[in-house]
Amino acid sequence: MLKGIRNSIILTSLLYIVLGVVLIVFPEVSLGLACILIGAVTLIYGVVRIVAFVRDGGEASGRFDLFVGVLLAALGIFLLVCPQVIVSLIPIALGIYIIVDSVSAVKKALDLKALGFEHWWVSFLVALALLILGAVMVVRPLAAASVPVVFIGIVFLFDGVSTLANTVVADRVFRNLSLIHISEPTRLDVI
Repeated sequence: MLKGIRNSIILTSLLYIVLGVVLIVFPEVSLGLACILIGAVTLIYGVVRIVAFVRDGGEASGRFDLFVGVLLAALGIFLLVCPQVIVSLIPIALGIYIIVDSVSAVKKALDLKALGFEHWWVSFLVALALLILGAVMVVRPLAAASVPVVFIGIVFLFDGVSTLANTVVADRVFRNLSLIHISEPTRLDVI
C-alpha cells in the first residue's frame, strides 16, 4: 500500500517536472492547448453523464447525473468558445493548489525533523518558497498572468523536483527506521 502511494507521488512529481518544462519551453502552444483540452474534457465528461442518465431510463435517482452532465457540457462549450476566461483563472486555481500542496510539504518537513533527519530544514525552506509562490499567484494573479505560462511552468518544475526529492528522502528515512526496528531484539527473542 505505502509502496503504491510512493510510486504514485513519484509519478505525479515526474509529470509535474515534464509539464513544467513543456510550459517553459512552449508557452504559447501549451496555454492554448491546455484551454482546448480542459474544455474538451469537460464537454466529453458532461456528455458521458447525460448519456448515462438516458441509458438508465431517466430514473429519479439519476436526475443529478443529468443536471451535472448538462452543467459540465455547457461549461465545456463555454471554455472552448471563450478560452480567455480560463487563462485568467489559471494563476488563481494553480496558486490555490500550490498553497495546499505546500502546506502538506511543510508538514512532511516537520515530520522529517521529528524523525531526526538532519537536513529537514531544506525541505521546510523549499515548502515555504512554494507557499510564497502560490500566494503570489492567488493575491496578484495579474502579475503572475503577465508571464503566466512560464511562471506556472517554473512553479510546476520546482514543485515536482522538491516533491520528488522529499519523497526519496522520506523513503530512505523510513527504510532506515524499519531496519533499526527489525534489528532490535524483541521480548520474545530474550525469552
